[in-house]
Amino acid sequence: MRISVIVPAYNEEAVIGRCLEALVTQTVPADEIIVVDNNSSDRTVEVAEQFSEHGVRVVRESKQGAVHARNRGFDEADGDILGRIDADTMVGPEWVGRLAEAFTTDPKGTPAAVTGPSWFYDIPMRRFGLFAHRLFCHQINRMISGHPMLWGSNMALSRECWAKVRDHACTEPGLWEDLDLAVHLNRLGLRVRYVDTLRVPVSARRIGATARDLYSYLKAWPHTYRRHGQRGAAGGAMVFLLFGLVALRPFSLLVRAHTPYDGTLSLGRLFSRSSSASRPLP
Repeated sequence: MRISVIVPAYNEEAVIGRCLEALVTQTVPADEIIVVDNNSSDRTVEVAEQFSEHGVRVVRESKQGAVHARNRGFDEADGDILGRIDADTMVGPEWVGRLAEAFTTDPKGTPAAVTGPSWFYDIPMRRFGLFAHRLFCHQINRMISGHPMLWGSNMALSRECWAKVRDHACTEPGLWEDLDLAVHLNRLGLRVRYVDTLRVPVSARRIGATARDLYSYLKAWPHTYRRHGQRGAAGGAMVFLLFGLVALRPFSLLVRAHTPYDGTLSLGRLFSRSSSASRPLP
């Protein structure tokens, strides 16, 4: 079983190096690692190409958007399993091996796709972060929609699954591309397996964004369901979105003030209008 890992990237020079370092030091090596550059204007490509001696390949996708970069990577890959993470994901050394096990040891048979939860490596209260991610990303989505979510920072599809769903996946802006893919898999009768032990650390930079930027990102949640005619799920997502914005605001402020380099807090960043300035990447 050949495993390819795809990493869509747009202006990710701050994090892509550590992401790839984690991928090339797996105890069970990936057979292929593809970074899809989505019109980066920084040093993303330069940093990624430094890992070419480890088999990392950089391809370019000119159509802007994570969904286009993801699709290009899946189309370029030649593995039997197509893994997908984000550029700020830092997988543990056993991730590729556990991914293979998730496809080969399922008592229900071989799943079409596999996903798992995340915790945040650049903030305190990591156990709370894992709990919140399980709850909002996986458990609530399953409850309101009746089917599993796919988490774009930690997921994989079989090649056969991708061939079946490729032409069904939506490419319009304003959707969560991973949730859109999960909706179409469900409609095609393709099973997603959630594996709780398939955990990966990701950056909390989105959570530390300004309230306006965070809402702009999260509103794609109900919109994705609404786009697919799932009005009940869209209504549920909106309710939980508004609840989450209020309930998690203290946590978001802590993330905003926390400096991942040395673990200190800076109250000045709470009042910055710029998400990048208020939440420096590690």
